[in-house]
Amino acid sequence: MTPYLGFLFLLLSTATLFDGFDAAMISFAAPDVRASLGIELSDWGMISGITRIGVMGSFVFLFFADRVGRRAVMMLTVIGFTLANGATALATSQAQFTALQLLARLFLTAEYSLAIIMIGEEFPARLRARSIAILISLATVGVMVMAKAQPYVLLPEGAEGNWLHDLGHGMVSFAQSSFGFEVDGANWRALYALGLLPLVLVLFLRIAMRETRRFEAERERKAKAPKRSFRDLAREAALPWRPEYRRRSAIVALLWNSVFIVTGPSTVFWVIFARESLKLSTHQVGDIVFWGYGGGVAGHFVAGWLIDRIGRKYTCAGFYVLAAISIFFLYHVPSLTGQYVWMIMTVFCFAAANTSTHVYASELFPTEIRATGYSWTTNLFGRFTEILTPFAIGFLADRIGIPWAVGVMAIGPVIGALIVLRYAPETRGKTLEEISEELDGEAALLPATAAEKLRASR
Repeated sequence: MTPYLGFLFLLLSTATLFDGFDAAMISFAAPDVRASLGIELSDWGMISGITRIGVMGSFVFLFFADRVGRRAVMMLTVIGFTLANGATALATSQAQFTALQLLARLFLTAEYSLAIIMIGEEFPARLRARSIAILISLATVGVMVMAKAQPYVLLPEGAEGNWLHDLGHGMVSFAQSSFGFEVDGANWRALYALGLLPLVLVLFLRIAMRETRRFEAERERKAKAPKRSFRDLAREAALPWRPEYRRRSAIVALLWNSVFIVTGPSTVFWVIFARESLKLSTHQVGDIVFWGYGGGVAGHFVAGWLIDRIGRKYTCAGFYVLAAISIFFLYHVPSLTGQYVWMIMTVFCFAAANTSTHVYASELFPTEIRATGYSWTTNLFGRFTEILTPFAIGFLADRIGIPWAVGVMAIGPVIGALIVLRYAPETRGKTLEEISEELDGEAALLPATAAEKLRASR
């Protein structure tokens, strides 16, 4: 560890912190946004699915991160997210809200992914898994901060104001008046306005960030090679799906789909379920989420410890199964105590499962295509269920209720656990170069093995 690595970790931690902060913001604001903009429950599922298309679009940013550098793309993403998320406070229709949140998710997902990749490339092998675990845990901290802050902004009608609420409303009212918009006083707008303040500070701090050493070495190597055409670059975009990388790409994409079938959509619908079905107040909802995501922070740390002790494979598979069980009971034990207990268990287990999967996604590809491979598997093909599931839950919720609609999806992580145990490699204690060399060696043997089987059958 060097002072710069500590500084780099501090800078990149803001990316994951705001990922949790923003995801929680749209969840907590959902009932108020629906009331303000006249959005039906089934339409909210559609909005949730459409905004997650931005996650898949982040693939483009990560592709260029392997060409122009991690730092340059990181700076672009933080600027884009700041503008899109701040502008959401001024949305006046369902279409505007959806479009701006799609853009915000596009930039933020690319920023989050690059943070994980840069930590993986810069930190030594003995600290890599734990560093990624701690980095990801800060997304959970972002949710906890929002859980405690939102009751002071999303005030019920007639409630006395406070400095945080008044500051947010003052910012929104000034912007609405400046642009000639109607000042409607909707509380959810203040949440998005307040989120601008720390983002501006982060933007200036990121200027001091350097490019990763591994990418610099790869850039020097490529500088000696002949200049490549646009067609060559297009071919490089498909490298993770060449025969030697196809198996690892498919494994990571399937794992993420098995997790995202539950995590994103269920978070959005839980706040609606808690406030509209269980009749919990914003303070109760915020308190449950705060303690639940406190358990999530513990889950990241426990996963980081277990990953280096018993390995990626058993840690990942075990927490996938426990997460599926926990989220089912979260939606089927309606008591206040039950909500606390099962929220803590659910977030703890999913945090541990996500940490294990992120470690896999950042380790299995060589440096020259690491960001591209990560984007294909984690942000593009790995997100199909995250986009489609909100539509399905929104459709099913009107017929069988939110609890059973989410319960049907809980089978996803169980399938993911079986995939891990059967196909995922074990990478504990290996450098990125050792992992790549080992997987490349296994891929090189596949054609020969297939040919031998063909000759034997004849």
